[in-house]
Amino acid sequence: MERIYHRYEYWECFKEGFFRNVSGEERKKLSKKVIELFEDSNKTEIFMQKVIDNWIYSCEHNLTNISMNRVAWLGQSACCLYAKIPYSVTMENWRFVSKQKADKACEIAERLIKKYEETEKINQLCLKFI
Repeated sequence: MERIYHRYEYWECFKEGFFRNVSGEERKKLSKKVIELFEDSNKTEIFMQKVIDNWIYSCEHNLTNISMNRVAWLGQSACCLYAKIPYSVTMENWRFVSKQKADKACEIAERLIKKYEETEKINQLCLKFI
């Protein structure tokens, strides 16, 4: 799979608040939302899949970068899409997700990334023949 780059202005995650700063009561509220999402494996999968389906530029830029932690990025992005939770809040609160649910979220992310890679390889092959 070829590495694809996009300027940050195109990233859907940037537009949705992935990198924004929050504090005080909003941070506390969003911290609870992180746990709420990851403790529900069905909801976790739904939002991870929504990231892949809807964030074309962000996924191309981040999921084609095999040197980064793509599992973490997909989980953080799912939180951002779920409740506009910045990545920093997700990182802070990941430790409060039960081990069983955290492992399940990682399994889901790995499976969806593998599926994304297979689809991306097919798309790149098709583009070469056009």
